[in-house]
Amino acid sequence: MRPVLYILCLLFSSVTLLAQQASDYFPNQTGFMWNYKATPLDSLNNPIDPLAFFRQDSFAVTANYEGKLANIVQTKSGPLQTILMLPYDDSIYFHFSGSDGYEYFQIGALEFFLLSLDSLGIDPTFSFVDFFRALENWYSVYRFASGVNQEYTLISIDTTISVYPLRFEYLGKRLDDETINTEIGNFDCKKFQTTWKVSYVFPPPIPAVELLSTNNTFWIAENNWVVLDIIPTNHIDLTLLGIEPFFIPGLKTEIIDDIVSVDEASKIPNAFTLYQNYPNPFNPTTSIQYSVSSTQFVSLKVYDLLGNEVVTLVNEERPAGEYNIEFATNYLNLTSGVYFYRLNAGSFVETRKMILLK
Repeated sequence: MRPVLYILCLLFSSVTLLAQQASDYFPNQTGFMWNYKATPLDSLNNPIDPLAFFRQDSFAVTANYEGKLANIVQTKSGPLQTILMLPYDDSIYFHFSGSDGYEYFQIGALEFFLLSLDSLGIDPTFSFVDFFRALENWYSVYRFASGVNQEYTLISIDTTISVYPLRFEYLGKRLDDETINTEIGNFDCKKFQTTWKVSYVFPPPIPAVELLSTNNTFWIAENNWVVLDIIPTNHIDLTLLGIEPFFIPGLKTEIIDDIVSVDEASKIPNAFTLYQNYPNPFNPTTSIQYSVSSTQFVSLKVYDLLGNEVVTLVNEERPAGEYNIEFATNYLNLTSGVYFYRLNAGSFVETRKMILLK
C-alpha cells in the first residue's frame, strides 16, 4: 500500500510543479518592449489603414500599486513619424497569482466618452464618470485555469439612471487556444475575451434584457504577453435613454517587429477614397482622412441634418496623395447630433455620417 501512496504523491507533485502559472506568460525581466500597430475598424469591421497608428509599451518596473505587487508597463501611442520621439504618457498594471492574471481597471481613454454621456444630461443626479471611476480596482481578468467557454463575472452592479433600472457587468471568458502568425513569429496562444454588458433589470421573475455589449479579445503568448488584441466595432442603441443609435469604431492591435519611420509622402493612392472619421462619436475634434489619386480641385464640406452647410474644410486644388483634416467644433457652437461630410474631387462624390456628442 505504501509504495502505491508514494507513487501517487510523486505524480501529484510532478503535476503541481508542471502546472503553468499566469506569470509564465509575462516577460520575466524589466526592459522588455512591445511594438504594436493599431488599425481602426469601420462600421463593417474593415481596417481603415490610412488611420493606423502605433503603440510602444515598455516593462518599466515591479512595484507595489494599490495593494498588490504590480508589473508596471509604460505605454505611448502616436503616428509613425513621431512615436519614437514621444514620451511615455500612461501606465498599465498587471499582477500574477497562481493561474490568475490580474489587471488594474482604470477608465483611462474611456473618460472622454463618459464625459460625453454626462454632457447629454440624461440624469443630472447620475455621473457616468463617477460611476466607472468607483469601479477602478484589481480584477482577475486572465484566468488560465478556467474551463474553455466558461464565463466568469468580474463586476456586476445594479443602478438606476433616470427611471431605468440597469445592470452593468464586466465578464471574462477563456476561449479555445489558438496558434496565430505574427510579424515576430508563430505563437501558440491562450485566448481570452472580456465583455462589458448593460441590461435592463425587470422585477423577478422576469430575466434582465441585454441592451448592449462590447467585446475585447486577446491572444496571449508565453513570455510575450499580448500579441494580438481585437475590439470589434460596436453598434450602440441607447434609444431607451433618449440617445440616437451610433457606432464606436473598432480597433485591431497587432504586435510588430519594430517601429521604423518612413516617408509616407511618397505613397500615391490608386483611387479616390473618403474614410470614416475617427473618433466617432467625437467631441470636440475628429480626423477626416481622404485620398486623391490625381491632381483635382477638392471640396470637403460639413452639413447638418437638414442639409445646411456648417463649414468648408477644403476648397482648393490638391495633388495626388493622402490627406488628413482635423474638424474642430470649439468655435462653431454646434449642438449634439448627426452631421454629414461630403468630398467632391472631379467626378468623385461621397458622403459619410458622423456624430457629435457634447
